[in-house]
Amino acid sequence: MIRVFSKIATMASLALVLMKSTTEALGSSAPYTGTLCKNYVNYEVWLPPNHTVESIENEITAMGIPQASALSQINEDCYESFMEYVCSTAFPRVEPIVGQNNVFNVRFACTSTCQTAVTKCSQLFTVFHNETLIPKCDSPIPGSSVYQPPNGVAFQPDGACNVVHPLEKGSGPTNRTDLITTCDPPFIVDPMTGPGGSTANQMYCMHGCCLPCPAQYHLYREGALETGFKITNTIRAVSMVLAFLLMMTYLCLDDKRSHPSALILFFSIGVFLFSVVILFPLFDTHGMQCADAINPSTQQNNLRCAIQGAILIFASVATCAWCTALILNLHLHTVWNSAWFARKYWLLHIVCWGFAIAVTVVALVLGEVKWEYATLCLVSQDRASEIFFYPLAVMIFPAFLVHVLTFIHIARITILSGEDSETMSRSTLSAGAAAMISHRRHVIMAIRIQWRAALMAICAIVSVMLYWLFYFIQLRKINPLALQSHVLEFVFCLRTGNPHDSCADVLAPHLPPYGLMIAAESVVSSVGTVIFIVFFKPALVIEWGEKFSSLGYLLSGKGKQKKEQEQFFVI
Repeated sequence: MIRVFSKIATMASLALVLMKSTTEALGSSAPYTGTLCKNYVNYEVWLPPNHTVESIENEITAMGIPQASALSQINEDCYESFMEYVCSTAFPRVEPIVGQNNVFNVRFACTSTCQTAVTKCSQLFTVFHNETLIPKCDSPIPGSSVYQPPNGVAFQPDGACNVVHPLEKGSGPTNRTDLITTCDPPFIVDPMTGPGGSTANQMYCMHGCCLPCPAQYHLYREGALETGFKITNTIRAVSMVLAFLLMMTYLCLDDKRSHPSALILFFSIGVFLFSVVILFPLFDTHGMQCADAINPSTQQNNLRCAIQGAILIFASVATCAWCTALILNLHLHTVWNSAWFARKYWLLHIVCWGFAIAVTVVALVLGEVKWEYATLCLVSQDRASEIFFYPLAVMIFPAFLVHVLTFIHIARITILSGEDSETMSRSTLSAGAAAMISHRRHVIMAIRIQWRAALMAICAIVSVMLYWLFYFIQLRKINPLALQSHVLEFVFCLRTGNPHDSCADVLAPHLPPYGLMIAAESVVSSVGTVIFIVFFKPALVIEWGEKFSSLGYLLSGKGKQKKEQEQFFVI
């Protein structure tokens, strides 16, 4: 991938290779005055005759050593280990022998330093097509056969070698240079690579190669996410159709537009808007996810993402708001025998729609709508809690608690009334039989009154909780900065000739589980279907038949029939 390392490779041996022009093996001692290894060398160095520190470094620089900054950007541990190997090899340490003028010992590079460089850098060099850079610790020090013929000088054991370490941690080079050559699939060439550090996207590109958008698709088994999200898109499309049918039912049937059925009407409108956003990615998923070949969509670079994200945020909050209103109304009606909401629809509209608009505006003003997961744009992970999930939680969790209290109240009342019934039946039934009948009556009565609203509340809270937990526990693993080191392992796996799926399996422990990802998306995608199942009952089919019959009467001039309104508890 990167050819710069072929230039770096010469650093470890060039200083010694220069000795080939030397006719003597004595050399000289000199203080280190260079810049290349200034963070590693602070001792007297051994130099071949007719050479200085500056001349050696000039030769090394001419071979492209400044581009060694690429190492620190890819793997800092490799950079330090490789520089320790390079500097200890290029500049052996001089130790004067006490009592002998102009006589000194020369300590050459350590075997352990060489082995550490192999351990830290061999994978990196292999990934970037530079296997020849990997040090050969079992061979003589490069170039040493010139002054120690015929076999040269071997790397030395610890305790008798030239040990160097960084004098200052974190001082490695960081300037990016023009390193582009070729990229292995699925990576593509960074179209903006150039001097000065320009790149198409710093999060998805590294040294001239980029992971194409949508990046996460290429980290799982081939076609896995594409197939999985097609399934979830289909689920959401079915939910859209069913939510539309429910919405039209409560909109068109005369008695469904009055309280309390009107609450279900507005709730179904929210669910329909929540599901209808699937039309954006249904026929052009890539255009929804990506602004171009590399960059994911945001509200700034993709207008479709901005519109779809705004609708999804608005619909999510509005759906939860009307769900809360429905549960509160049931509580007031059942526990307090109050129809307070029937006279306060103006307030409900202001609160439910207004709150949804406010949350949506905040997300757009802060510029936090973007694509990060699945096929839809939503609030970015970094700000999703305070902008999106906390407002949902403020509504859903209290509503669920209120509903639990309502159910407890109904259970208590039915038990009390059951006791009276049991008293009357003792003369004809045994105590055990009467208790069994009473218990059954209590359960059936509570379920008959509450089951639809209870199921809806449970579905709402489970959907929000599961998606919230997945969003912040699992989805953070897809963050490209957190994945960078693991992606390098993925590239190494591909470079060594393994198939894509095998390499994806190597990366899998560091990614959200595939099954969990699809399950989380399926849960929220099926909301429209679940609500349709809960609220659409056979009686509504009969009412539709009567509606069409009424239209027939109107067209025939016979007038229309009137229908007695259904009680709330059987909605």
